[in-house]
Amino acid sequence: MTNAKKVAIIGVFSALAFVVMYLEFPIFPAVNFLKYDPSDIMALLIAFIYSPSMGVLVLVIKDILFYLFKSGDIVGIAMNFIAGALFVLPAALIYAKKGRAREIFGYIVGIAAATGGMALLNLIVVPLYWKVPIETVFSLLPWIIGFNAIKFSIDSVVNYIIHRRVKKILEPTM
Repeated sequence: MTNAKKVAIIGVFSALAFVVMYLEFPIFPAVNFLKYDPSDIMALLIAFIYSPSMGVLVLVIKDILFYLFKSGDIVGIAMNFIAGALFVLPAALIYAKKGRAREIFGYIVGIAAATGGMALLNLIVVPLYWKVPIETVFSLLPWIIGFNAIKFSIDSVVNYIIHRRVKKILEPTM
């Protein structure tokens, strides 16, 4: 595949990821600031089809675009990027050797890495950013853990269902 085609595909998937970030909804209404959006699926698709680094590039581009056009919240966008990278990188690195068993194991490791990593990061960042006591964050931790586990499980199931089909569509351009 030429570099121009690869750049175009990365651009298209980054733009799609940016657009679907607007399709956000809370998984748990009690903590409506934790909103699910399907944008990390685009990064995971690219990471599986091309490389983990290309998947991370999609994360970077969609988060920069979302920061500039909608959020303006650098901390929230940084946390979104870290969560996506904690999920996409291990899943794609494990899947790189291909096979359904490795793919499923990659999803499990990615979900665990993102869920655990975000629990820890929230314990560090939220008290400083929201200026709340750590006890408040501890009380939110079950919601944060549940949210991330569900979010990345949904992303895994969707990717499992569609990534081979998407790869077949992109193969003629390879």
